[in-house]
Amino acid sequence: MLSFVRMSVALGLTLLPVAAAAAGDQKASPILFESRQLDLIDKGAEVTYRFEKTGSDERLVGKNYSDDIRLGVAKIDDKGGRDVVFKVFTGDNARDPQNWPELTINPLFIWYLDRSVSTFNSLAGGSHMYLKHKIREALGNATAEEVKAEYGGKAVDAYKITISPFADDPSASKMQGFHKAAFTIVVSNQVPGYFVDLQSSFVSTQAAGPELKEHIKVVGMGEAK
Repeated sequence: MLSFVRMSVALGLTLLPVAAAAAGDQKASPILFESRQLDLIDKGAEVTYRFEKTGSDERLVGKNYSDDIRLGVAKIDDKGGRDVVFKVFTGDNARDPQNWPELTINPLFIWYLDRSVSTFNSLAGGSHMYLKHKIREALGNATAEEVKAEYGGKAVDAYKITISPFADDPSASKMQGFHKAAFTIVVSNQVPGYFVDLQSSFVSTQAAGPELKEHIKVVGMGEAK
């Protein structure tokens, strides 16, 4: 079985051990990495996410762009694992579909984390391995806030996790002003695919520095195409 751990190791994003949560805190780690995220997607169903990229200066951060990401379930095994087809973007921008067997976690999250690392690297520089380490460390130490989210026109119970993994980094002065980059994740076990909203905000603190924001939001579920 292709577990989350194996997928994470492939991207260098496995979590470090974390300390026990303080009284009243809800640790983000089990919410993000120990949940059965695909249980609400049936065989033959497909969840659609809307991706949007907006920037302040096309010359520095590229063109604004929006497209769809789709996650379909082709098969469900007797333990509830899903055979997943993951499709990133459409038309000329479409990536090759990725197929994974027997998943219980949503590969959209791993794609989001990997893209966050690559985008930060393109803007601020730095070693990919170092950036991955800082993000996994921040997620390991993060707490989750109970919130309400919207799905299908209804309010659902959700958790929101926000991290700024480079804000206090010793190398912040070398990050082209992007050290305050923030990442926000909203999840709900009442929403197919679990992930409701994923945001990345790259705003340079340098004078006339560019801004880049990326947003992935669940749209809905239908039949696989």
